[in-house]
Amino acid sequence: MSETNQINFHFLCPTFEINQRKIKLWIGKTILENEHKTGSINLIFCNDDYLLDLNKKYLAHDYYTDIITFPYHDNPIEGDLYISIDRVKENASQLKIDYEIELLRVIIHGIFHLLGFQDKDEIQSSKMRHLEDVALKKYHQDFMNEVHYYDQVYDVVRLIPAGRVSSYGAISNFLSLGSARMVGWALNQLKGTETDIPSFRVVNAKGELTGRLSFTNGRDMEQLLKQEGTVVVDNKVVDFETKHWNPSFEL
Repeated sequence: MSETNQINFHFLCPTFEINQRKIKLWIGKTILENEHKTGSINLIFCNDDYLLDLNKKYLAHDYYTDIITFPYHDNPIEGDLYISIDRVKENASQLKIDYEIELLRVIIHGIFHLLGFQDKDEIQSSKMRHLEDVALKKYHQDFMNEVHYYDQVYDVVRLIPAGRVSSYGAISNFLSLGSARMVGWALNQLKGTETDIPSFRVVNAKGELTGRLSFTNGRDMEQLLKQEGTVVVDNKVVDFETKHWNPSFEL
């Protein structure tokens, strides 16, 4: 299954409420922290019988499971995650934990498989469980508590690929902030000095480098863009529509 977007949700069972925006950002951040790039990843939600058929057909296993992961490429990370909602609910009930927490654990378990981590023996399983616990803790810290929106803006900006640019409005819409100016305010606080947050890749809706005046310490927004192959003429990105990275469509 392939898509032009990066992280996609598909429902082969009755649809249910799930915060796709938060999960996309969480997955992208996890992959980035493991020094990989995000390619096309499909999360396909199905029932027990559907996943059992896949288990028999591709893995020669005749039993129910909560997830089957099909990796296609290791960097950028690409693959399909088939998740049985029936099995997730049943496991959550048996473990006496919240269903949503178990679903998040299964999702990130599949992502770690795409990143190359295995759980075929006790040592590998223990490491996988630790990775899941750390990722779940970060999810709750970033999305379940009242985190200042600046941090969410910075997380999105970190995901803009080199050689591409995003816009204040696109990031604002993705985070449901209500105003492109709020993204500008968050990035202006950095003054271009945070090298792990490529704020120079964010321009206005016309491709203009309106944030260039906030850069200090000799860092030049235009030069940083040009170093990545982005052509800038008269403080405006050339071929902006082609270069534009919109997290609502590419995460």
